[in-house]
Amino acid sequence: MKIAGPAALALSLIASAGLSELPANAQSPSPPPMAPMTHSSPMPSQRITITPTLLAGLPRTTVTVTEEHGGTATYAGVALGAILARENVPQGKALRGPMLGQVAVVVASDGYRVAFAFPELDPAFTNRIVLLADTRDGAPLDPKIGPYRIVVPDEKREARWIHNAIEIDIATAQ
Repeated sequence: MKIAGPAALALSLIASAGLSELPANAQSPSPPPMAPMTHSSPMPSQRITITPTLLAGLPRTTVTVTEEHGGTATYAGVALGAILARENVPQGKALRGPMLGQVAVVVASDGYRVAFAFPELDPAFTNRIVLLADTRDGAPLDPKIGPYRIVVPDEKREARWIHNAIEIDIATAQ
């Protein structure tokens, strides 16, 4: 059988490149490895103790929520993102690369822990509010719940609405 036209040209090029000797199941060579990313490194682990001094001077936010049992309540406090900004956690365009894999872990006095990825707390990424509340319906939180509680208004379940919050740990998600 005689091959002519574009098919003959293609076979001729393959033969001249030495590719005609590859087995039928051979794969093409792998591309060279990519250069390492130049994004900044993750932040070192850090523990932030929640105190009135930590919250002093930060903007206060108020949210009205429907609680799981069906009632409504108005909580006031400080956005968790504002606390992280005060502690020099990168936000906005500076939050990129490996830092996107970091979390703020809020710890309760009984050891219960809940995690929030940095982008969940950054106003440049979301309109979501994660509130560290210190009042409910204009009064200090009940001692069984406070002095501080996390409130996440747009979540359907209150599983991350940690009460008796005492610290925020900065960590890399594992």
